[in-house]
Amino acid sequence: MNESSPRISVYVCHRCIPQGSHLPRQWTQDGIRVHVTVLPCSGKTDGQYLFHAIEAGAQGLLVVTCPSGECHLSQGNYRAEIRIRTLRRLLAEIGLEPERAELVRCAQNDDLKRLILDAVNRFCALGKSPVLQSPAPYHSDVRTSREAAAKS
Repeated sequence: MNESSPRISVYVCHRCIPQGSHLPRQWTQDGIRVHVTVLPCSGKTDGQYLFHAIEAGAQGLLVVTCPSGECHLSQGNYRAEIRIRTLRRLLAEIGLEPERAELVRCAQNDDLKRLILDAVNRFCALGKSPVLQSPAPYHSDVRTSREAAAKS
């Protein structure tokens, strides 16, 4: 992830944005870039793409859904919840904080901006993604299995 890329990604169901309100699509908070993507439904989030964002060094991922049982497209919020649970489990398995992926439910009378800012603050408290740390230097005395087989 280069420096101009977002460091925190927020995916919001368009039904969670109050009619007539403005939700900025990106901003910088505490030196961290936040990028908001509006989706037709939170169920359109794909676990593979969420994981790729973490793999690229995103400090956190937030998915904002309709309240439980109130999805306008049947089960989108349920699908998003399952995907975030799976992503959190995978993060824990590879040694990253599962808190780097979060789902929040937003009702019509909730303050969407405040929900997002609170989550961004939690992501900021986690610090930089360990994925961004430099890998160990390659040592010339370490051979790959293919190199070792060729020498035999």
